[in-house]
This record gives sequence, structure tokens and C-alpha cells, in this order.
Amino acid sequence: MSQTVEPPILPEDCPDREVNCEVALEAAFAALVAASEAQGWTPTETARTLQKIATIHAQRVEAVVAAPPEITSKRKKR
Repeated sequence: MSQTVEPPILPEDCPDREVNCEVALEAAFAALVAASEAQGWTPTETARTLQKIATIHAQRVEAVVAAPPEITSKRKKR
């Protein structure tokens, strides 16, 4: 299942960078879905679980971005 994720080809301030990220992740994501279903998980179970994991990850990222600088700098030092 090891699909590589290509690095960004666009600068961070480019409006199309999110689309670039989607394209870079598509093959690895499809491989993860296929591997999950090959192990017996249903498409619905796989989709719901991946959505849950992605939501939790997004919430953590947003929490770090919203945290005051002194808190985020302490996290980086660990």
C-alpha cells in the first residue's frame, strides 16, 4: 500500500495549492481505501472512519493555529 505523496509544486500563497495537495494525496488515499476494503472493512465503514480521523486531525491543526504563540512554541520544544 505504500504510495508516495508528491511534494508541493506551488508556493504557499498560491490559490491553487489546495488543489495541488489533493492531487498529490489522491493515489495514497485510494491505496489506503483499497487496503482497508481488502481487509474486510465495508466502503461505508472505511469512509466514515477516514472522515472521522480527518476531522480530528483538522481540529488539532486548527487548535494549534489558534493557540497563543507562547503555547505553540512550548509544543515545538518538546
